Amino acid sequence: MPRLTFGFALLCLASVGCSKQPVASTPPASAAAPVSETEAAPAEEGTEPLAIAEEEAVDPNRPWVATSLASEYALIGQDEQMFGVFVDVPKSIGGHVPTALTLAVDTSGSMRGKKIQHAREAARRLINEMEDGDIVSLVSFSVYAEVLVPRTVIDDRTRRDLLNIVEELDAGGGTAMHDGLTTATNQMWGTPDTHLVRRLVVISDGKATVGPTEPKQLGNVAQVGLNQGIQVTALGVGLDYDEQTLNELALRSSGRLYHVEKSQQLPSIIEEEVALLESTAAANAVIEIEAAPGVQILGTDIAQGTWSQSKLVVPLGTMFGGQSRELLVRARTGHDGTEGRKALAAVRLRFQDPNDGGLSRMQEAVLAAHFTDDPALVAKNPNGRTNLLIAMREASTFSQQASQQLNLGDLDAAEVQLAQAEKRLRTQAKQSTSASDRRRAEASAARISSQRKGIAKAKKSKSPDARKKASRALSLDANDSTMDAFGF
Repeated sequence: MPRLTFGFALLCLASVGCSKQPVASTPPASAAAPVSETEAAPAEEGTEPLAIAEEEAVDPNRPWVATSLASEYALIGQDEQMFGVFVDVPKSIGGHVPTALTLAVDTSGSMRGKKIQHAREAARRLINEMEDGDIVSLVSFSVYAEVLVPRTVIDDRTRRDLLNIVEELDAGGGTAMHDGLTTATNQMWGTPDTHLVRRLVVISDGKATVGPTEPKQLGNVAQVGLNQGIQVTALGVGLDYDEQTLNELALRSSGRLYHVEKSQQLPSIIEEEVALLESTAAANAVIEIEAAPGVQILGTDIAQGTWSQSKLVVPLGTMFGGQSRELLVRARTGHDGTEGRKALAAVRLRFQDPNDGGLSRMQEAVLAAHFTDDPALVAKNPNGRTNLLIAMREASTFSQQASQQLNLGDLDAAEVQLAQAEKRLRTQAKQSTSASDRRRAEASAARISSQRKGIAKAKKSKSPDARKKASRALSLDANDSTMDAFGF
């Protein structure tokens, strides 16, 4: 499963430092625009929140966007509240739409041997799966970047030409990743509006060694591309790649991240990517959160959100049939202390419909709370999916910290962190009234349990090299668990 990595700073998530709550850039003090009156009726006590059950996700007529607090009721005096935003695309929606794709292959010396062979095979499969009329380009990078095939419309002849050039890919030299990313992104500039899906696939097994090398610098390239609808699928091969850099690429482009432990997995992952492209449901999708008068949105767990006219806008990029995205948002309600219902925010999903000629579409959900001074009323009316989201985020804190400890070789500390993550998920599973919520929590807990067993096994190793290799593999797996907490 692909994992989208966020440079989040929520709930003390250690990847970018410790914070007790989700953080985003400071918004204006208030948002003056009122929310829409088109609010769905609040769920009755004991019912499921919108858009969670698997059987419901296939309904094409169901709204894709939903939002809820942790409870149907909010406690008077508790000014800060967490709420979830959920986007669920029906499985029956989507199909192939004209696609522009650039493949950027690391051809540095560390890719010699089977790695470059498998990279060639992945490229071949990708090219063969593209449909006539799609646009493809090919870039390689080692000590410098080279455009091997400029932007080319696929047909029988150009496909053969591309495949012949792929066969000539060879490895040697350093890793000029910044140059490679910039060159590959430049190939996407000027893509016609007919090709709304724009994907940059990066295959690399190592760290940038030539030119700018800092993850933030490399991520900036991806963020610039996102402004033109370009998203990055980053494939990290082996155990030596710099996950912080590939994390940044996925984060800043609202893209995808794969950890490929063995390079022979590359072809099947490419097939998975192509299958997603064949079920494209929305392009240039964004979540727009507008606060009600007196309410202040403080931030989300998605670091690339930006403020526009008092609204927080979070890019989602291209979305596919059956895909789900979740955001955890923190807000200050500015409540006056009286009981009763209060609207807090309007949450809008805006996107272009590629199956309707790129027509702009919008869906909306309104977040409201019933304020009370009765804590028991709050406790008795939980919103299951938001509580699961909070639990998954808290567990991801421990998983990410465990990943860092494993990179340092401290298996004992990592085991403690993973035990805390597993405990949090097991507790939430017991509290869940929804079968789908419970299955998700249990599945994540089971994976963490497996990682803990891996640590126990690594501790028994008498070989320092074997222990180090096991720690690194477990670190990447813990990083993947963090991504699972985000539903990717």
